[in-house]
Amino acid sequence: MMPNREGLFHAYPVEIGLGETKEKKLLHAVIRYRLFESEVEGEWVDCSGEGLEITGYHILEKRDHTLNTTTIDALKAALGWDGCDPFWLQDNAEALYQQPVQLRLAFEEYNGSTSLKVQFLNPYGSRIGGVPRADEEMRRSIANRLGPKFRAVAGGTPANPPKPAGKPAPSKVANPAPTPAAPPSPVAAAPAPAPAPRQDSGQAPSASSGQAPRQDSGQATMEQAWAEFTKNCPPPKWDQAAIEAEWFRILADLFPGKQAGELTPTEWGIMLAEGPGKIIPF
Repeated sequence: MMPNREGLFHAYPVEIGLGETKEKKLLHAVIRYRLFESEVEGEWVDCSGEGLEITGYHILEKRDHTLNTTTIDALKAALGWDGCDPFWLQDNAEALYQQPVQLRLAFEEYNGSTSLKVQFLNPYGSRIGGVPRADEEMRRSIANRLGPKFRAVAGGTPANPPKPAGKPAPSKVANPAPTPAAPPSPVAAAPAPAPAPRQDSGQAPSASSGQAPRQDSGQATMEQAWAEFTKNCPPPKWDQAAIEAEWFRILADLFPGKQAGELTPTEWGIMLAEGPGKIIPF
């Protein structure tokens, strides 16, 4: 019998198969679950006598046919799958029959019809409510909205976890922390190399014995400078790591010895106006 209520449940995967969706031919794992406990006010209550069953459709591909890593990770964690061969789930269905899992059921509306669906799959024994995991859409949204702010505070983030290394070159405020620090970013490094020759558009800088004066670029925020900069680094030719590396290289060139978090609105205006013109194309 189909459940008639939302909530958290413990269940057994009594039947597992693989199939494809009708429209996009997306691979999905189809699992029939038999519910045996429900969460009521923070306590697990036996519901096995109700004979409740529900089928979950776990889509393993996105619409562009890339792998849906969020769903794959959930199946790996809940059922012990290694993620290599999807047919392992079907081939080992009998052995997984007594592998309890945790489900969250919720009503969803589709094409004007509302039905109860398996919303989340968690390992059995997960803390009630489970741990939220960001999907690809959320990752892109957060990267666009907050990425520059995180990078400015950190002074550049390495692509891989850093191995213990020597301390970075001293900044304005020395930090005698005993733990090894991450390798310095281009912005934090000191002393910085001499600025490369300017390639400004518009009026040529007037000659002088010191640094050539810039045009008045106005003021801007870091987000505005980042948005303009990324327009000139189109994917797939530029990936996120390459964009960030070029961003910090040019910041170090324009403002030697300064952290991104120290720049003024006027300096961000300079970055907005001059930064894109300094990008070295692949």
